[in-house]
Amino acid sequence: MRLNFAFGGVCGSDMHYFEHGRVGDSVLRGPMVLGHEFSAVVDEAGAGVEGFAPGDKVAVTPALPCQRCDYCHRGLTNLCTDMSFMGSAARFPHCDGGFASALVVEARRCIRLPEVADLRHVAMAEPYAVALHAISMASDLAGATVLVTGAGVIGQMCATAARAAGAARILMSDIAPAALERARGLGVDEVFDAADPAAIAALTEAQRCDAVFEASGAAPALSTAIAACKPRGVVVQVGFLPPKAPVDFAKLLTREITLVGTYRFINEFAEAVRQIVAGEVDLRPMISADLSLDAPEAVFERAFDKAETLKVMVHF
Repeated sequence: MRLNFAFGGVCGSDMHYFEHGRVGDSVLRGPMVLGHEFSAVVDEAGAGVEGFAPGDKVAVTPALPCQRCDYCHRGLTNLCTDMSFMGSAARFPHCDGGFASALVVEARRCIRLPEVADLRHVAMAEPYAVALHAISMASDLAGATVLVTGAGVIGQMCATAARAAGAARILMSDIAPAALERARGLGVDEVFDAADPAAIAALTEAQRCDAVFEASGAAPALSTAIAACKPRGVVVQVGFLPPKAPVDFAKLLTREITLVGTYRFINEFAEAVRQIVAGEVDLRPMISADLSLDAPEAVFERAFDKAETLKVMVHF
């Protein structure tokens, strides 16, 4: 289908490609269109495409698993060994992203939306799907006390998803006072300054958390996450840790804590779209700026301003 771009969110991986030309082992070897969080409007459905018509609003998943590998056959499509993911340099030729005024995608990437759907809000579905998948890696959160380390957009979405899953109390830590202030405004119950040893001691000595979601990608935060977790609790690593990160694992053993990684999403993209369209969650307060892609330098300058910014939303 041929689509007209509506709105898109700037992700941390877009920022890494823009600044460094790589995300981990995914290195740019040629030009690539960025963007994997976006919504669009159908311009032309194309021959043989059913269920879509020009003018339809759509959410677009960036993930297209091969459906042939062992992991796809097991339903673990996020671990596909031949994944086509928009805006990613993991394979070559690279998979162009959605930050283009007009683009062509396979119809199976698209979810048709109601006419009244807020396309700006729906563009938040992909990162929210990441958060929903992270929540699925933990135990039942009904009535739980949950800690999220890292008050960035993924951390905030993990907090939102945990609340939607029934968590009774949400705690959050970060080293940036402005980020913690935003977290309070977004409904977090209690915040902790990760740069203050006394605050971290108060958080960890109580062993009060049933589940912890480490969303900062900082080694000290993972050590805090383990120390704050109850015996037989679970720590879900959401943020990418640097190689050879020094982490204190002692309490992982003595409390029999489960440490699990989480990567992208499986079928949570459709659920994220459903929750957004149904009004079950409101992620719009996390949008810090709406900027035009006609001025990309200004877009990324704002996105890199972590003191003032959660999610930068772009349009043409």
